[in-house]
Amino acid sequence: MAGVIFIQDFAHEYFGTMYLSAYLKKHGHDCDVIVEYAEKDWVKAVEDFKPDILAFSVLSGSYKWAVEKARFLKERLHKPVVFGGVHVFLNPAKSMEEPCIDAVCTGEGEVCFNELWNSIDKGEMDTSLPGFWFRLADGTIKKNPGAKLVDDLDTLPFPDRGIYWKYAKIKERPTVPLLGSRGCPYTCSYCFIPAAKKIFEGLGKFICERRPAIILAELQLCVKEAPNKEMAHFVDDHFGNNRALYLDVLRGVSQLKNGKMKWCGAIRIERFNKEEYVIELAKNNLGLLGIAVECGDEKYRKEVLKRDVKNDEIIDAAALATKYGIKFTTLNMVGLPGETFEQVLETIDLNILIKPVYAASVVYQPYPGTVLHEYAVDHHLLDANVSDSLGISYFDRYLKNDLEFNRIVNLQRVFGTIVTFPSLKKPLVYLARNNWRVICDLIFSVYYMWFLLRFYKVNLWQVFNFISVWFRSKFAAESQPAMESIREGEGQLYPNIPKVA
Repeated sequence: MAGVIFIQDFAHEYFGTMYLSAYLKKHGHDCDVIVEYAEKDWVKAVEDFKPDILAFSVLSGSYKWAVEKARFLKERLHKPVVFGGVHVFLNPAKSMEEPCIDAVCTGEGEVCFNELWNSIDKGEMDTSLPGFWFRLADGTIKKNPGAKLVDDLDTLPFPDRGIYWKYAKIKERPTVPLLGSRGCPYTCSYCFIPAAKKIFEGLGKFICERRPAIILAELQLCVKEAPNKEMAHFVDDHFGNNRALYLDVLRGVSQLKNGKMKWCGAIRIERFNKEEYVIELAKNNLGLLGIAVECGDEKYRKEVLKRDVKNDEIIDAAALATKYGIKFTTLNMVGLPGETFEQVLETIDLNILIKPVYAASVVYQPYPGTVLHEYAVDHHLLDANVSDSLGISYFDRYLKNDLEFNRIVNLQRVFGTIVTFPSLKKPLVYLARNNWRVICDLIFSVYYMWFLLRFYKVNLWQVFNFISVWFRSKFAAESQPAMESIREGEGQLYPNIPKVA
């Protein structure tokens, strides 16, 4: 049967790849993953597998890397190259401009990939299959219609974690990611969801949820195979959309490992602001809850980000969490299209008011294919070419000739420190406004390490790695703090927050 090898750049489990592998293996094909930074000789590892197809599941930040590796492997192994993932199905035409790419998957891949592999088994790639764009022998691009979505996720086999857990560094992490659903009912402009809804219109159910018993059975299997797992991290597009369903899941999670298994996830304000629900959440083994603020300017949040959430609703959600002893972080973005320094200060002030245990702040990344990217380009707030140079880190996006934007990036560096220690606001804002970049970077590193040491299980090697990455980034041609640590998997740690009585 046909064999496919997925190649990726950093050591994290991709659910798309795990589901594909499980489905393909169920139907008799062979599949594996090679993580470049986890292999002593990744090229030899790929060659030893003897693949029939070279596959890449691509994020926007790793797209350039993937194209480079695909070009190298194709010249070396003379095998067809297939790209998939969110970045690709939002931008298939752009991807097919690369001569090294023979096909792109334009949606969910389980069924259509299996059909593609079956055709290869018969001796020739079937270029009429839905769900793909193909490069034909004469160089033209064949654009086939989209493939049907999977309407019942419970019919799929459990994700194949073994392809990642062969790497001890991944298997030994105390956190196990879980995916309980696909899709989201909301249409935030910075997310891929609005574009995906258009792409998949008429192809099946966009929002699908797994039954609690199936999710818990998967988690039980994970704990059996990796007894060190101590927390279930829900990474759904919209965790908690179905309150009743997820309460059943979380109750089950909290009973595992003699009642010691914890859970974490991020939740929408709209789904959280109901006291009866928060009371039930607080009864379970919650480790850390993420609450999305994104931006403190209510008007901007509604009109540009397409999130019709009022500041009072965010304040009420934080008050409910605090009332019932739920530890929460906030999720924030800076450097949004057209956003000013003063608007970022509004976001900081809102965070100070609601008092999270940690205020997570990232620099907005203009991912191509999203509504906000198009808005920014159309309104001349962003050069369309900026998205071509995105890195894997969401902490950085430098514009060498834009002092105002760099001041905003400086605010991201001191954002969390100000929220946790409001008395430092005036001097830290002064440093950011006057572009003391190195000092702001150092403050961010110290604050981030303080958070990890206080709330996360980190070892001395991880501490050293974070610090060394920061120092190395200061002398790199393009500063990308945290890139190496993310690739090596150090970004996925474990919140060790004591349960409030």
